Amino acid sequence: MTISNQATISYDANVDGTNESAELTDDPSIGGTSDPTDFVVVSPSMDFFTLTPCRLVDTRSAAGTYGGPALVAGAARAFPLFDQCGIPATARAVSVNLTVTQSTTAGNLRLYPASTPLPTVSSINYVMGLTRANNSVVGLDGLGELGVYCAQASGTTHFILDVNGYFE
Repeated sequence: MTISNQATISYDANVDGTNESAELTDDPSIGGTSDPTDFVVVSPSMDFFTLTPCRLVDTRSAAGTYGGPALVAGAARAFPLFDQCGIPATARAVSVNLTVTQSTTAGNLRLYPASTPLPTVSSINYVMGLTRANNSVVGLDGLGELGVYCAQASGTTHFILDVNGYFE
């Protein structure tokens, strides 16, 4: 992927809190001044490893790390997945089946690597009272945590997460 970026550099020569100069960065490989710099981002390839399908989370179960309570509207919850259902500490993403049930209103869930910014896209959309399922590949943060954000106007919903593989 090629990314083009440019920044403004400010300089406070006498350290009085006032910038004496501000200039746009310039790509020296392009003629002219104040050109954005293009650079290539390369992600390392990852291998996929299958797992026997295994239940990671079920908020209908007793309260705990992988159980209840139900997800609450407008709130995020992190689930640590390393060392659960055969997911090793070297995993960078998981292949999952997610299910929503017993929702008190319409909404969506957003799955993402915990401790990263909340994504603007949903992993599953649902209406009140219906059980819905979807599959997804979602990244994990460096601690192996998966974040789940419940985007609905009010109330709660139950969340079930099954894993069937991981990437490393």
